[in-house]
Order: sequence, then structure tokens, then C-alpha cells
Amino acid sequence: MRGLTEIMPGRPTVAEHRHPVDEVRRHFETHTVDPLTRMHVMTIVAGEQQTMNYYMNHGAEWVEPIARGTYTEIAMIEEQHVTHYESLLDPLDSWLANWVFHEYNEVYLYWSMHQQETDPRIKAIWELSVDMELGQLQVACDFMRRYEGRDPAELLPKELPDTPVTFEPNKEYVRQVLAEQIDLRADGLDFVPLNSLPADHRYFAYQAIVNEGGSPTEEVIERVRAEKDHEYRT
Repeated sequence: MRGLTEIMPGRPTVAEHRHPVDEVRRHFETHTVDPLTRMHVMTIVAGEQQTMNYYMNHGAEWVEPIARGTYTEIAMIEEQHVTHYESLLDPLDSWLANWVFHEYNEVYLYWSMHQQETDPRIKAIWELSVDMELGQLQVACDFMRRYEGRDPAELLPKELPDTPVTFEPNKEYVRQVLAEQIDLRADGLDFVPLNSLPADHRYFAYQAIVNEGGSPTEEVIERVRAEKDHEYRT
């Protein structure tokens, strides 16, 4: 990934906690959504779910209280992210429909890796993975036919999106997003500038409760600054 991306200071973790009311986003409609949009949403939900599970499962392994606190604080944010992105999915889709879409998304991701792989040995692995996921997709489709009496062809597009997931430089994109959105905060279903929120907004009340007694991530930064006279953001 060298040259493609970079570690950039973003919105401080201490400022990311937000009231649960402000977590849910507007969802797409399953019969009108662009298939590629569905793939993007399901992919980022999977990534956020894994990140949340990592911090929740491994936080208790640390002995130092500050490490446990840091993992717990980040896990809370990752749980927000899961809700945030998962709420983009159509809530009226059945469990079996979501299973079918999930398997379809895995086919799409492995196909994407296969499309851009240049090493013949690795390309063969991606091809094998695509074949296995196609088999799992067939099983999910069979279950939908058997237990819901629905034809998956009514839900799935006739072919995969023609735009695969690609690995390419994202430095300028990330910098632009940070420059334009770092001061935005959730307000119901919308995002608004922080300075537009009234002083009695639930965001500030929730912040006061969650951050009462200090923030472990900020404590880590303060310790690094005290030891080295600087930290990675400066």
C-alpha cells in the first residue's frame, strides 16, 4: 500500500461520540438502488463490523487500564459506525434476501480481486474463491426459493457491476474529505457544521456524559507529548 494511502490526523476520537438518535441514516430502497451502491454499503458494513469486533474482543486482553480504556473508547465509536452504515440498508429486506445479497457481494469482491491481479498464481486463487462463492450464492438462492417462494432473479441484477473494487491512490481524496467534513456533526438524518448546533443540542449533553472523567485516547496523546515534546499530529 506504500504510495497509495497515508495516516492522516482526523476528527479526534473524543469528539466522535454522538447521541444514538443521530446514528441512523436514510436507507436506500431495495428495488431502486443501484447494484453498485448496495455492494459499497455491504462492504463497508462488513469492514466496520470486523473493526468493532476486534476492539471489543481484544480490549480485555490488556492489563494496563489505559490500554483497556482506549480499546473500549474506540469500540464504542466502531459500534456507532456499524449502526451508521448498516442503517443505509433497506430494513424491509428479509433475512434470506440479506443472505442472498451477502453472498452476491462476496462474489463481487472476489471477482474484483481477480480482475486486477497480475500474478497468475494469485489470480488462480481469486478465481477459485469466486467459484466457491458462486456455489454459496446458489445455496442461498435455493433457500429463498424453498422457504419464501421467491425467485432471486427478481432481486439480483443480471450481471455483476462493471466497476470492480480497485486499489489506487487515495491521499488527495482523504485530504479533501477531511478538509471539507472534519467539522461536521450528525443532527438527526443530516450532517451540519458543528458551530450551527445550539448549545443545548443533545450532542453536547451526550459528550459531557461519555467523556466525564476524561478520555483514554486523549490521555495516550498527552503521555506521548509529555515524553517526546510532540505527537504525530504536530
